[in-house]
Amino acid sequence: MINIYVGPTIAHVMSGHKADPHAQILREHYLESWRAGGLTGAVMQISDWPTVGMLLSEVRGSEGEITFCTSRADFDNRPEGSFGLFMSFEGYGPLVGDFEALETMSQLGVTTFTFSHNMQNLLCTGCNERFGEGGFSHLGKQVLKELESLPLMVDLVHMSRASFWDALDIYDGDIFVSHANADAVSPHRRNLTDEQLKAVAARNGVIGITTYRGYVTEDPFRATLSDVLDHAMHIYDLVGAEHLAIGADYSGSSIEMISGALKQADPDNAYGLNELGADIYAVGPEGMEDASRLGSLVSGLAERGLSQDELDLVTGGSYLAMLERARPATAR
Repeated sequence: MINIYVGPTIAHVMSGHKADPHAQILREHYLESWRAGGLTGAVMQISDWPTVGMLLSEVRGSEGEITFCTSRADFDNRPEGSFGLFMSFEGYGPLVGDFEALETMSQLGVTTFTFSHNMQNLLCTGCNERFGEGGFSHLGKQVLKELESLPLMVDLVHMSRASFWDALDIYDGDIFVSHANADAVSPHRRNLTDEQLKAVAARNGVIGITTYRGYVTEDPFRATLSDVLDHAMHIYDLVGAEHLAIGADYSGSSIEMISGALKQADPDNAYGLNELGADIYAVGPEGMEDASRLGSLVSGLAERGLSQDELDLVTGGSYLAMLERARPATAR
């Protein structure tokens, strides 16, 4: 099983490596729970050169327990029992507009580019921007066109709906949404409307079901596994298992480590993330409280009627098929 959006684990990695450049944060703090939940691979987010080096250092020092994967072939052929680690570049940070950096990231083996983290930036408008439904900037459009020539997938998560539709109009390559739920089940600016879900499927993309309680139910403190399954089944019924994946955005880190990211996503507290965000993020929905309980999601989907072949798609097959198209084994 592959989790296509690990969440703020990178904050823990960054903190650990500042104290000890040879730290093994993933191996010592996360692998056990990930494996307990049935995970064999994950996509982690980086936003600058230091975080790339930190993750590669984690891989090098893991004694084979973690394998850096740049393609489906890398994942399929990793040593038995080794955890497959992919990298996704959230490009709203210090490298924004650096086209040469895109080429370098691709050569290093980064698989994905993400434009926003909920707020407006130099590339596009995020979903938490309360001053309008703006779309892509001129620079953002240039980045989209540049990405068409590179084996990097485009993740349309975190952005406003106007930005989402701009991206589909401008960009001709593979697109997906790493972690979002169905707006029809629980309306939220971060969830996807049926029209958006169908548009992702029409472009052969996938949607990763997410566990952040704020996107699961209107009252996040009442979110349950059954509610998450409702989102998954709505997407399944609408577009099929071949467009469904797991984007379980668990925290896994201390509240102190994620509070800064939540303030960044809602700087003027327009959506209350500064007050409640950390509490909502601290634990997953009832029945799947942390990554070690991810297997309950798979069991629940089986109980809701998915076949083993369909479960294989949801737990990694759909994502790997998309990755194989966008980034063949020889692409760098």
